[in-house]
Amino acid sequence: MIVPGRRRSGRLALALAALLALVSGCGRFYWSKPGAALDDFNRDSAVCAKETSPAYGIVVEEAYRQCLAAKGWTRAQQQEPVPSGWYRGIE
Repeated sequence: MIVPGRRRSGRLALALAALLALVSGCGRFYWSKPGAALDDFNRDSAVCAKETSPAYGIVVEEAYRQCLAAKGWTRAQQQEPVPSGWYRGIE
């Protein structure tokens, strides 16, 4: 037996969860640098990954981010479709 009040509160909870997901920004983080192309990002990303890897296959994410930032890249959350000039890092 479904109680009418419970159905309404369930819908309200679902709507609230959807709204929170939308507001919290479900987009992924991407990198951009004025005047840079994908080849530039791939090169800088590879250099930073190598410089911030204490062991093969392990990258210290915060150090990787600092390295790219030092090379002039800006990291920001983007929604789909991702604007031109924004590239996905390894983190």
